[in-house]
Amino acid sequence: MVVKGILIIADGLGGRPTDIAGETCLEAAATPNLDRLAERGAIGLVDPIGPGIRPGSDTAHLSLLGYDPYEVYTGRGVFECLGVGLDVQEGDVCFRANFASVEEVDGKLRVTDRRAGRIETGQEELEAALSEIELTDIAGVKAYFRASTEHRGALLLRGEGLSPRISETDPHEAGVPISRSVPLDPGDPAAERTATAVNELTRKSYEVLKDLEVNRRRIAAGNLPANVVLLRGSSQLPHLEPLSSIYGVRGAVIAGGALYRGIALACGMEVIRVEGATGGLDTDLSGKAAAALSALERFDYVFVHVKGPDNAGHDGDAHAKRAFIERVDRELIGPLVGPVEEGRIHLAFTGDHTTPPEFGDHTDEPVPVLFAGRNVIPDQARRFGERAAGGGGLGRFSGRVLPILLGYCDWGPKFGS
Repeated sequence: MVVKGILIIADGLGGRPTDIAGETCLEAAATPNLDRLAERGAIGLVDPIGPGIRPGSDTAHLSLLGYDPYEVYTGRGVFECLGVGLDVQEGDVCFRANFASVEEVDGKLRVTDRRAGRIETGQEELEAALSEIELTDIAGVKAYFRASTEHRGALLLRGEGLSPRISETDPHEAGVPISRSVPLDPGDPAAERTATAVNELTRKSYEVLKDLEVNRRRIAAGNLPANVVLLRGSSQLPHLEPLSSIYGVRGAVIAGGALYRGIALACGMEVIRVEGATGGLDTDLSGKAAAALSALERFDYVFVHVKGPDNAGHDGDAHAKRAFIERVDRELIGPLVGPVEEGRIHLAFTGDHTTPPEFGDHTDEPVPVLFAGRNVIPDQARRFGERAAGGGGLGRFSGRVLPILLGYCDWGPKFGS
């Protein structure tokens, strides 16, 4: 009997007992469906990369999908560019981009908000304006920009003799000037060319955005203007062996965020678009569940990503994180319980890192993980959460959640004879 797989990664799922009255957000949440699957499956703790390693979302996902990020990771920007649909070619230098708010003080651009207030509308107008920029300081270099969700976007530089070995322009804090990009290896002509192009692009982004009508409307409404682009995560195409050639299976991804679509594309998955999949707290979780089940008619496994727990964790809102986890249990996990119990699918559920609201960023603690399905031997767990997972039958391991899931589906390659 062919049993297919669904991997769900709830971004920033893990927490600390300081989240809500001595419990993590996950432990404090009402999750009857996850608890039911935990009772019928096996749980444990997974270090997304390794014990004591504080993971980024990109490196964590590579590891959870079965790759060694120390060998294949080139930077985040390339995944952002792939995820927004840019045609990334060998030699291109890619960046993660933020629309940000700045004010000009003594000829310098000082950051007032790195996310321009997490803008909700007007991205198309901003993207169109940036697309008109022509770079002239370095001959033969072209810039391609694409907006993503909220304040996010991606930038690609194309031309001869470029290098990702440059510093970023994002200072990572407000109240300070935009950083000037410089080569990380002084004297490298390719890095010099790239840094020059980035600095010109940054300057011209302010010139074309500051008086744009969309920003006039934002200011009139009392909102921050999105009047500059900050760049980070410079990288080039990684060389990843497709999952299809490793396991002989076809996979798909359902994700609202460009980063996660981009990683999946780089790994050989196909993108399934779901209307209402926003990558935010308002995402359509029921639509994702329905799309995942439908996709299994054509694919062997589906990777579903949800961003809400991480957004709430970064915003320091423990109650919003708990509420979103409850929505995940009700709207995303709920429709999958029947197919799991009927033996039609194997399910893996975990996070890519811990994002405690009190800290507001990623930490290095392990994340609970759950496997359920007809081939999974149940352990003694009766609910799903950090402390329960610490005593689960799976113990504690690092990365490779998707390979374990595919193993339950009998698609794991044999090592040795």
